[in-house]
Amino acid sequence: MKLRLSCALLVFLTGACAPSTGYGTIVANPTHALPTPTTTAPPAPRDVPTETHTGKGSGEFETTWPPDQLGFFTFDCPKCSSNVIIDTDGGEHGLVNAIGAYQGTTWMNTDPQRPTKRVTIHANAAWTATIADYRSIATAERGKPVPGKGDAVLKLPAGVTRIQFTAKTRGNIAIWMMSEKDRDLLLNQIGDVQVERDVRGPAYVMVEGYETTWTLTPA
Repeated sequence: MKLRLSCALLVFLTGACAPSTGYGTIVANPTHALPTPTTTAPPAPRDVPTETHTGKGSGEFETTWPPDQLGFFTFDCPKCSSNVIIDTDGGEHGLVNAIGAYQGTTWMNTDPQRPTKRVTIHANAAWTATIADYRSIATAERGKPVPGKGDAVLKLPAGVTRIQFTAKTRGNIAIWMMSEKDRDLLLNQIGDVQVERDVRGPAYVMVEGYETTWTLTPA
């Protein structure tokens, strides 16, 4: 799996989750390390045109994503059959780490001290990668269950103080929360799970578990 989160780049939001398939080795600890939060106020979110990149097999591409804006990275490789590993030269130490056909969304460009300029892809089939702004992330409404499969990012609205989360998986499942005041790993374990966690909206929540079927309910 991967770890992600970071300091001050919050952007508040709307968009979509994506499913994923495939099975692989279990990674017990997320690998996407978090920089220490700074006291700098996060820049205001602004509209940024979506970037789309395509390729086949392993390769890399340059991104022109603004260094002061949080981005949401969606990767789609429906015919991948081996390791899918995506890394950047920014503050994230791995956007994707999966095996087999993959489709999912994660955040990127989370560290203002290390903005992402280059993305490296390890895959064995044709793929599409997009980077989008806050408008691409869907809001999970209070009291309404949101079903999902695989890696995804959701926005929690103001007033949400708790989430209920259930998941079916034989692999690792992690949940990250990022808000203006809090940056936290809410869950990191292997196997099926049914938990509740305190949160404070507005915030982003990222589910990491490419082989996981899950349901998240804000309260």
